[in-house]
Amino acid sequence: MIWDQVVERAAEHHGYVTTRDARDLDIDPTQLRLLAARGRLERIGRGVYRVPILPRGEHDELAAAVAWTLGRGVVSHESSLVLHDLSDVNPSRVHLTVPRDNHPRAAGGDLYRLHRRNLPTSDVTEVDGIPTTTAERTIRDCITDGSDPYQLRLAIDRAEADGLIRRAAVQELRDEPSRGKRRERAHDVVLQFTVVEPA
Repeated sequence: MIWDQVVERAAEHHGYVTTRDARDLDIDPTQLRLLAARGRLERIGRGVYRVPILPRGEHDELAAAVAWTLGRGVVSHESSLVLHDLSDVNPSRVHLTVPRDNHPRAAGGDLYRLHRRNLPTSDVTEVDGIPTTTAERTIRDCITDGSDPYQLRLAIDRAEADGLIRRAAVQELRDEPSRGKRRERAHDVVLQFTVVEPA
């Protein structure tokens, strides 16, 4: 039954299901719109729905952001620091790294900050079922982005204590914030926008 398949997939993604998920399940994506029209799904954004009977979790905002990219993006930069519980930063936007060929479907506003980069699989992990950059990649990206050096030192200490970064990388990471922005920044294209829903 379509509903059971949708709920099962959504349960794996913090209650969210996308048109891409529907296609993966061999379900016509218009079925999601029909379920939303009947009140069984909540429409969150273009191609993104939520199953309201599933409980919201601590990282619901981050799960919603990944769903908004139709599963092609990963939580990164300061948002990943939060997800890894490595520092006390409070980013004003959700940072997402998406493939270079991933283009926004809607624009304008403040919800997301996109970083375009094709990440190797070795730089991606999951925390609480949410795809995110590894602790080491996250810290490197935050150094490049100019995050607060105090928060970066805290993140490195916590990541080292939790065994999330290689010992060989620890000193290198400790030295990085004092060098300022890295040349790597030139390879990052950053966009800032929010979803604008049709009236």
